[in-house]
Amino acid sequence: MRRRDFLLASAAFALAGSSRVAAQENGKPTSIAVMTWGGQFGDAVAKGADREFESRFGIKVIQDRGSTPVERITKVKINEKNQIFDVMQLHHGLVPLAVQQGAYEKLDFSSPRLSNAKSLIGNFGNDYWVPFIFSEIGVCYTKADVKTPPTKFSDFWRPEFKGRVVLPSITHSIGPYIIPIGAMAAGKDPKDEAAGFEMLQKLVDLNPIWARDTDGIMNAMRSGEAVIGLLYRSQTLTLQNGGSDVQWIAPEEGAIPISWGAGIAKGCRNRPFAEDYLNVMMGPQCQAVFAEAFNYSGTNPNMLDLLTPALRARVTTNAAAMSKLRPLDLAYIADRRAAWTERWNRIVSG
Repeated sequence: MRRRDFLLASAAFALAGSSRVAAQENGKPTSIAVMTWGGQFGDAVAKGADREFESRFGIKVIQDRGSTPVERITKVKINEKNQIFDVMQLHHGLVPLAVQQGAYEKLDFSSPRLSNAKSLIGNFGNDYWVPFIFSEIGVCYTKADVKTPPTKFSDFWRPEFKGRVVLPSITHSIGPYIIPIGAMAAGKDPKDEAAGFEMLQKLVDLNPIWARDTDGIMNAMRSGEAVIGLLYRSQTLTLQNGGSDVQWIAPEEGAIPISWGAGIAKGCRNRPFAEDYLNVMMGPQCQAVFAEAFNYSGTNPNMLDLLTPALRARVTTNAAAMSKLRPLDLAYIADRRAAWTERWNRIVSG
């Protein structure tokens, strides 16, 4: 989004927000504003969390879908003194950046309005942000086109995949992960950025397809333009459901956990109701919607009871697989994001 368009969009939402804030009924807002993704993800949020929240509390949910995740953080900071947003959804890789920039309120888990937090599984959340869905990042490939199935991240660098590998660009939420993945593929520590960028240069020589969003990765795999790519297990299941002859593997280096969730925007004027919204997100009904739409696992295990046996089996991540996940140092990546983006652009466009 260009700076002028970003500022105009922010101003328009701010104008709508001032009317929203002014409209209170006995201290209860008529609406809350939730920052989320667009497309099918935002539609699932509307069908799940938004609909349930509106039904239970009689408060309308207004979605702001017009910004990238990084732009959401900026918009919250711009409006901190006169906040027009209530809840900000982010992928967990950007949570350290949001916390560093002071874009989230600290959560009070003793609040009865956050009762569902005690039911969550996995070590995904923190004092500022709670997850509601998760998956694993690994290798997706087309079975008919790949004679020797991949077993590790380093298979992206196999010469026969030249021009047929699809990966997230640096602007994607997991775009910066290519650097630690490159280091891991070289047998180095994920924080060895010298090794990571050396592997990136070798990857560029293989002319990969750089996708700006997850749908772009899926479309490249679906169309056959790519035969191997970096993708979530959940989205690979979605491709399979659509008839694509693809397979997902947890690489030998270790599949990388990924989760999506939300926190309360800094300066939020409707904190009690923002807590209520987070609690709805952590509830089983909302998470079941995402399992049905995208094959995501939910962080509340009670959501499994709402699924068909086939879907339950598909989205369940067993304890053994969970124990083999290889989390990245997200705070470190957040610190390096700007420098990596600049260097990535020089290498890829060079």
